[in-house]
Amino acid sequence: MSVSEEARAIRRRVRRDLPVALSAAALLLGVSGCASTSASSSEDFGGSRVQTAVLQNAQGAARGINMVSTTEVNSALINAPVEKAWAALQMAYTTLSIPVTELNQQSRTIGNNAYRVRRRIGDVPTMRALDCGGDSGMPNAETYQLLLTVTSRIIPSDAGGSVVQTTLEGTGRSATTAAGSDVRCSSMGALEKKIADLVKANVAAK
Repeated sequence: MSVSEEARAIRRRVRRDLPVALSAAALLLGVSGCASTSASSSEDFGGSRVQTAVLQNAQGAARGINMVSTTEVNSALINAPVEKAWAALQMAYTTLSIPVTELNQQSRTIGNNAYRVRRRIGDVPTMRALDCGGDSGMPNAETYQLLLTVTSRIIPSDAGGSVVQTTLEGTGRSATTAAGSDVRCSSMGALEKKIADLVKANVAAK
């Protein structure tokens, strides 16, 4: 098994076992609240996020469970200056029909932090873009309603030209299950590659 396949297998086990473990703890102790912290800026693209669930029993004793998730950054070299690549990146989002809710001209960052989609992102099938687990051989990403955060940016390359960086993460939910049964989805790289390919094609066309 390759490193990437092993990592995906671990993520599937975590998605399968963690909600059950937390649900059992909540039933025994009672959930008193939940707090999360994260660090994010144009200089801190991707990285790790720590979420703390605070559980409290009937006697008032509390304990916290820390859960760490890592957002992977997919990077591709673009043979063009940053301004030209930035214009090409915005065109790529239009081509994929991704609604833009975040646009920062100064940091050359574009994205959507609450993108609701099902089955396809442009011409990319969601089952190729995301791993949300699955049952009976059917990937959840193919049938679930997805809530995604997709963000891209253009930065200068030390070797000349530009670099397009994209992150993708989110959750999925079956239309037949309760709101608390969301599953975490991790990127498989297909959407990030499609964005990079579109940027390259747009640059070449100009």
